[in-house]
Amino acid sequence: MKTMNSSNLAPALAVIGLLTLSAGLAACATAAPPAPRVVTEADAGPVELARGQALEVRLSSNAGTGYAWRLDREASPLVLSGGSSQDVAASPGLPGGRLTTVYSYQAAGRGRTDLAFTFKRPWEPDKPGDRKVVFKVRVR
Repeated sequence: MKTMNSSNLAPALAVIGLLTLSAGLAACATAAPPAPRVVTEADAGPVELARGQALEVRLSSNAGTGYAWRLDREASPLVLSGGSSQDVAASPGLPGGRLTTVYSYQAAGRGRTDLAFTFKRPWEPDKPGDRKVVFKVRVR
């Protein structure tokens, strides 16, 4: 019977190690990105995200009132990248109807940052009673 000595064992272990590493890397590469996190005014407060996860902040208003959401505190680009917004009408053919302002971000790196918004008429001065919402974002 032929036995393996230590000089024959090293190449075999190296091959096994490479195969194990390849399988592990393939599993990481095929992992689906985390589902986007959607938050509304009711979700104000802490928001947990994984790196690479999308964040959508959806804030509702009525288009005909003159009130709109204003971004007061932009997120650190090292933590959240992107920072785009768009208005989406609930009923596109209805002037002055329900409107949702959607702010979109991507979790870029580990850390903490805040997103702060105020609901007001843009031509009026800031007042202590203005409606505000703050999301305290943590990317892990």
